[in-house]
Amino acid sequence: MSKKELEKQTNINTSLFIIIIITFIVITLFVLVGFTDVSHYGQAMATPQQQVNVNNDTSKLSLHNLILQGSPSLGKASAPVTIVEFGDFQCDRCARFAKYTESQVNQTYIQTGKAIQVFKYFPIYGPDSTPAAMAAQCVNDQGKFWNYYELLFKNQGPPNFGWASKDNLKKFASQIPGINLQEFNSCLDGQKYLSYVQKDFAFATSLGLQGTPTFIIERSDGSSSQTLPGAYPFPSFQAIIDKDLAS
Repeated sequence: MSKKELEKQTNINTSLFIIIIITFIVITLFVLVGFTDVSHYGQAMATPQQQVNVNNDTSKLSLHNLILQGSPSLGKASAPVTIVEFGDFQCDRCARFAKYTESQVNQTYIQTGKAIQVFKYFPIYGPDSTPAAMAAQCVNDQGKFWNYYELLFKNQGPPNFGWASKDNLKKFASQIPGINLQEFNSCLDGQKYLSYVQKDFAFATSLGLQGTPTFIIERSDGSSSQTLPGAYPFPSFQAIIDKDLAS
């Protein structure tokens, strides 16, 4: 083979290698994103088959109904404002809220009795999202949901790459002081809250919600309601909550 032919063959091989690398990157990104894409609101969006017709009936979001359903809550039931978070523990934007904004909301409004925070499961990121949600509800049985909430988002990894495996979910639970691990393991292994999580998902889509995180902030008496789609910074929450408190 002449020098010119050798150089030509080398260039072809290099081009093929580059194409293979680019294809691998594209496939990897697709897997990492899982069943979601990203909107300009800073949300992960549900895939089209998960979206349903919008239903603006938020009467089911009354604080009384949410507490009766067993939804995890933080704050006083008498608080004038309710903040409902629809989230997925594999959602990186949910983690952003949990790490950088939730503590400010908690300190300013939850701890002062001005608002109560409620969590609803909206597992849209893929197969590992539902077990993580079930595990969180199992921990909620023992009154330690918010400890687990913080642990899961602190240890969050790429979606569906094993960080939220059953073994890891049990390991995270074991780090919570005072947890009855035997009770937790039995709850998770028996899939006690599978139907509960599925109902939360159906509830979110029935409201027309299409991504995580989504926050519905309303006066607890139901007189006003506003949706905040995305992991917005604290001032965005402050503006809505302060307006509700003032009215």
